[in-house]
Amino acid sequence: MLRTTTKLWVGVGLAVTLGAAPALATETHGGHGHAATQAQGGEGGEGGEGGEGGEAGAFSSLSADQQLAGNLALVRGHLSIARELYAAGKASDALPHFLHPSEEIYDGIAAELDKRKAGFRPQLDATVAKAKAKAPAAEVSQALDAAEAAIAKAEATLPADRNRPAFLLPVLTSVLKTAAAEYAAAIEQGRIVAPVEYQDGRGFYTVARQWGDSLAPALKAKDAAAAESFTTTLSALAQVWPTPVPGTGKATDPSEVAALVSRLELAASRLK
Repeated sequence: MLRTTTKLWVGVGLAVTLGAAPALATETHGGHGHAATQAQGGEGGEGGEGGEGGEAGAFSSLSADQQLAGNLALVRGHLSIARELYAAGKASDALPHFLHPSEEIYDGIAAELDKRKAGFRPQLDATVAKAKAKAPAAEVSQALDAAEAAIAKAEATLPADRNRPAFLLPVLTSVLKTAAAEYAAAIEQGRIVAPVEYQDGRGFYTVARQWGDSLAPALKAKDAAAAESFTTTLSALAQVWPTPVPGTGKATDPSEVAALVSRLELAASRLK
């Protein structure tokens, strides 16, 4: 979730690569990206990001299919970091990320999912129940697998060109802007003081990176120089979120993260 300090990209979201990889989407919360919905509440009753705009607005300029793709990508990003933390034995740290999809995103896309007969709330609820009960990691992993399979079915309702650059790149760059906004919200005086926002950014980046890597051959075929800039910059962003639990030392300045995302967006504009 995002705090209301540190404005960065307002109404910008996350990336999505569909089919084999996870999907994302967002609007900003107080200037930082988060849930693509107007969902009520947030983790632990903190109001959530969705209550102040959520992550949904991030994709407001995109097509309806791209907006759904983005939101699904955000769900995947939350579940990705939840899985990573839980597997590392950090069940309490993982719990907010299990909660975010249902609390901040799902209500905003429920009608569209129902229309497509592709809802997956029961699967999300099952992962939350397992996480709250601090079930064995293997059981939680199984619940997450089921949720991700259900998300893949929802992604399969998107157009056949959902994995092509023209469809995917605008969503992907929005996802990365959201990840960067989450990161900015996590920092005060050069240190990470809000691990949850840092971790949200890591989850979103992880999904965007998977999708960017999957697009690499098609991008290179279209414009080798722009593709090189895109992939190099995408790889460089990994230094922002090196570990699931942030360190205590001086963090990368948010302006540097913003600059990298702007460079990547410029390259992407030549590759659609």
